[in-house]
Order: sequence, then structure tokens, then C-alpha cells
Amino acid sequence: MRLSELAANAEVKYELAEAMHRRSLPHAVLIEGEKGCGKRTLAGILAEYAVCSAEGDRPCGVCPNCLKAQKGIHPDIVWADGNQSGALNIEAIRNIRSGAYIKPNEAENKVYVLLQCEKMLIPAQNAFLKVLEEPPAHVLFVLTSVSATSLLPTIRSRVRTFSLYPPSVDEAAKVVQRMRPDQPLEQLTEAVQRTGGNIGAAITLLDSGGEEEQQAAEAIYRAIPMAAEYPLLLQTSRIVQNRAFALSVLNCLCDLAAECVKAGYGVKDVSPTAASLAEGLSRRRLTVIQRNVQQARSVLNYNVNLNFYGTWLCAALRRNENGGSYG
Repeated sequence: MRLSELAANAEVKYELAEAMHRRSLPHAVLIEGEKGCGKRTLAGILAEYAVCSAEGDRPCGVCPNCLKAQKGIHPDIVWADGNQSGALNIEAIRNIRSGAYIKPNEAENKVYVLLQCEKMLIPAQNAFLKVLEEPPAHVLFVLTSVSATSLLPTIRSRVRTFSLYPPSVDEAAKVVQRMRPDQPLEQLTEAVQRTGGNIGAAITLLDSGGEEEQQAAEAIYRAIPMAAEYPLLLQTSRIVQNRAFALSVLNCLCDLAAECVKAGYGVKDVSPTAASLAEGLSRRRLTVIQRNVQQARSVLNYNVNLNFYGTWLCAALRRNENGGSYG
């Protein structure tokens, strides 16, 4: 069964395996979890299950319906990604609602996979609610969201919610190594550690070379000494949409802060960026910034609310050596 492709989350996989075996999967499933933790992978597995034609365990992975599902060409599986303009607006949802009552083309069931539903506005959610209240017997809805709380309580009450979490760093490293076998082991390990075991974020970090994270860290550091608070608040709020990304940025920020301290003490073997950022700041100020960055990173290792973390991070990075605020 393809559920084994999902890393960690043993309880979720057990419950779904039992439901699949009994052919009793709910008509609507919501998968919540941070970006990169496997929501899309699990959604694809559930969609494949719904169209599979095997007599035994489903998805079998080898029947014509499963093969089409794996290639993304099955006519009875409809994907809508909230990251694409208009994909989950009210007009698109109305089209989904009307299409749901049309019989499947080839399989026993039709599947609608709605990704990033946190971007679905309230009017569209209300339109979607109508089909959830009286769902067609042959349709499976699979929704994904960073958090179930982004959806109306009336929607949440009509779906079965499964919460996904990143695996351990060791387990994530094994998965990433299988996905990127040509990457040096040292780089794989560092990427997984920087993203806290988030497989999707680790892959993105490897593929991008960490440029986005490094740029975000530099922008934050540049804003810390500014007299006005708003520039720093703007930068910190941009990184907290995704815990794994925020953790990676904070790791880059820690490295950058350490380099800036070295630059302040006259060490020549530092990057030009660190030398530029440290210029004009006292050694005491550079040391305080490094301490604040390290503390902010350690806080993120706990299960903090990201909605509040961005604001807290801004205040934390502006603390002076006496616990007050610069500026």
C-alpha cells in the first residue's frame, strides 16, 4: 500500500489503512500541516485509492487507473491549487460543485483535490459548504491546509481532519537521500537539520542552494539596527508563513550574526556582506544581536504559534543588553 511512502505519522497511516481496507474512507478529508510535511503526497495517495479498480487492497499501484493517477492524467481526479490565481475563488468552487454531480468518466469515483485551502476566501468556502452538506455518493473531496482553523467551523465539522507532522531528522535524512541520491551526504544532512526534518523544505533548500533563506536573513539583520521598528517587523512577518522556512532563515541568521561579531573584532576572514553589516555597530551591540538571534532560534524549536512569532521575533531582535529596546 502506498501509504508507506509517507514519512512518519504512523497513527494517521494506521487509521487511513484501516479505512481503506474496509472501503470506509470519509467522503471529505482535510489534511493539515506545515508546508513540506507531506500533505500533497498523502492527497495523491488518497486520490489514487479512490479511483483504483483492484479487488484487494487499494491503491494497488499497478492497475490502469492507478497508473494514470500516478502520471497525473486520470480524468476523474481534479486538482485545484490555491497558489494559482483563481483556482479556489467562488466561481471555481461553483464549477467544482456542479461538476461533482456528474458521474465519473472511467473509475468508480471522482476525486477533487483542493490544495492550500487556507487561501480560499469566505464566500468561496460558503459555496463549497453546499456540496459538503449533500455530497454525491461517488465523490471524494481531499482538502489540504496549513491549519484547519483557516476554514469555517461548518466546513471542519463535515470533514475528517488528519494532522501531519515532519519526521525526525534521522528519518527525514533517509528520505531526502533517496530523493536526491547525487547530493553529497554532508549537504543533505545540513539541509534536513536546518529545516527541522521537513522533507519538502529540505528538498527546496537543496535545489535552491539556500539563496532565498540567506537573502531573508540578510534583510532581517540589516533592519535590526534601524531606528524605526516597521522595517524589521515587515521582514520577520515574511518568514513565518512556514515553520521550516523560518527555522532555516534563523539558522542562516545565526551564522550571519556570528560572522558579524568576528568582523566587529577585526577578523579579516569574513564575508563582504558580514563586514558591511557590522560596519558602524559597536562590539557590544553586535554581541547582543548575536545573543538575541540565538535565543529566537531556540524558541522556534518549540511548538509556538507562528501568527504571533513574527511580532515577538521583531521585539526580541531589538532587545538591548538590559532587556529594553533599541530605537
